Amino acid sequence: MKKWAICFVAMLVITAPAQAQPAELAKLRAEIAAQQAAMAKLLARIDALEKKLGETATKEELDDEAKSQTDAVNSVRETLLGRVNLSGYSNFRFQAKEPETPNAFQLHNLGVILGKQTRRWSFLSELEFSNVPHHAESVVEEAEEGGESEEGEEEETHAETDVSGEGQVAVENAWIEYNHNPYFNVRVGKQLSPQYWWQHRYPNLTYSTTMPIYLRELFPPELIGVMLRGQVTRPSGASEFAVGYSLYASNNNFEGNGLADMREGKAWGARVQFKLPTAGRLRRLDVAADLYRGHTAFEGVELKEDNVSGFEGQLEYSRLLLNAEYARGESEGVSRSGYYLQPAVQLHRDWLGFYRLEGLESPRLQRAERRHLAGVNYRPFAQVAVKAEWYRSTPLEKSFIRSHEERNPFNGFAAAAVFFF
Repeated sequence: MKKWAICFVAMLVITAPAQAQPAELAKLRAEIAAQQAAMAKLLARIDALEKKLGETATKEELDDEAKSQTDAVNSVRETLLGRVNLSGYSNFRFQAKEPETPNAFQLHNLGVILGKQTRRWSFLSELEFSNVPHHAESVVEEAEEGGESEEGEEEETHAETDVSGEGQVAVENAWIEYNHNPYFNVRVGKQLSPQYWWQHRYPNLTYSTTMPIYLRELFPPELIGVMLRGQVTRPSGASEFAVGYSLYASNNNFEGNGLADMREGKAWGARVQFKLPTAGRLRRLDVAADLYRGHTAFEGVELKEDNVSGFEGQLEYSRLLLNAEYARGESEGVSRSGYYLQPAVQLHRDWLGFYRLEGLESPRLQRAERRHLAGVNYRPFAQVAVKAEWYRSTPLEKSFIRSHEERNPFNGFAAAAVFFF
């Protein structure tokens, strides 16, 4: 019995490895199969990636696409930035002139400004709607002596006028400009004259409710032609020195010059402006000179030579401001002149007081007049101005005045509210 037990144990020891080998092989086969399945999945994924990669664009195509997208973005940006800009201003005024003119409320000016800029090209158009009320009342005039109706009674003439006034629409600006560089720019179309007042005439910038009385009688207020302009600037300490110029050729200055001036001889003009260096409390010191040579047709259609010259200056020292312009014109040996001198003081951050002395002597207008204005401005924002002023106009005794009718001094009060949008 014991012998058989020993033999049985020996057989187990001998056969144990033989039984373990098939199990390990089966385990290895299972692991290999799992690895093969994983490798198959990886190969399938690689094939899918290669197929997808084969369908995508090349580097050059990707660069072209990126450039196209950039151009599209720039085009959108340029369209947004170069879109037509709309702005304008409204100027509401009250005026009381003594002794005979009735008080009046006026929507004095309503301006609409359209502008667009595309790279070096720019365009500006400005329309101004002006209200010019006249308050003459109904007048009854007797017929001339000896004039009778068919019934033998004296005739009466009834002249009635509109007390609501009349409106005017004017194209102030309509020009195209090519900006080559700061030194050379070309502007063509209808444009205002380059003098300081015409370039800063917007009611939120001017102190008074009215323009100086001499302006339209000396230099032409507007030009229809071509203008070359530019400016050279150089640093000077903490400030700068600049010289600007304007050269222009235009139609002559008379009514309808946009179409009717079909003559060979055109008008021309020049302007030079100096911006002098400033320091400390001196914040601005500008001087300029203007020259105009052209023709005019004040009465009738015959053009006569008209030569105008003038100078101007602007000064800002601490809270003090000063604007001044003078011009003198001559046509067929008859001279005319005009000026204004306008000091002002910044009373407070939002308040400004001013005084203006101005005059005009013009034989062709049969007008010789001096006017004093004094007033205040309230300017809470750059776009908003509320103005009030008192003025007195006095006729001057000059040898060229042929008629002394309606040449009486008068006083007036004016107020305005301005909004620039």
